[in-house]
Amino acid sequence: MHTGQIVTVKLYGGKTAQRRVVAIKGDVIVVCAEQEFQAALRENRQPSGLGFPVEDVVNPEISKKGAASETPVEYHGSKAGD
Repeated sequence: MHTGQIVTVKLYGGKTAQRRVVAIKGDVIVVCAEQEFQAALRENRQPSGLGFPVEDVVNPEISKKGAASETPVEYHGSKAGD
């Protein structure tokens, strides 16, 4: 798993959603929605993300868009100061 990769995360209530990996911090995978990922790329900034326990991140999905899902993103922490 690497930054920019599309993964499926388990949400509250048993639902799932596809998200982009922003960072990997030990047992936590920080992810964001595709819209946030694309906006951050356009605006030349780091995406804002939410942390999910690694056990709530399902096997990575293969993007239908090809190489776009493999765009690396450098992550420097969230606005919360981590």
